[in-house]
Amino acid sequence: MTAEISIRHGVQRKAGGAFFGVIHVDARPGYPLTVRLGVDDGEERQYTLEPGDTFPVHDETWVLDRVDDPSGNWRVVIRKAE
Repeated sequence: MTAEISIRHGVQRKAGGAFFGVIHVDARPGYPLTVRLGVDDGEERQYTLEPGDTFPVHDETWVLDRVDDPSGNWRVVIRKAE
């Protein structure tokens, strides 16, 4: 299994030749949990994702695995898709 990368509020992470940062976590009751993720792999992109959604990084596919404690001190977990 591919190692997980945890991203907390205000902290960028570097992995797989790219930088990852969470712009916003939307955990409002009655709405789907969404994460606005910024990715810079030489080209800057932003994605709005729900857990399980995938996104490209270079020639790889990554997945938003989960969001721990989404309505509190959240932690977004991403990993390479297998």
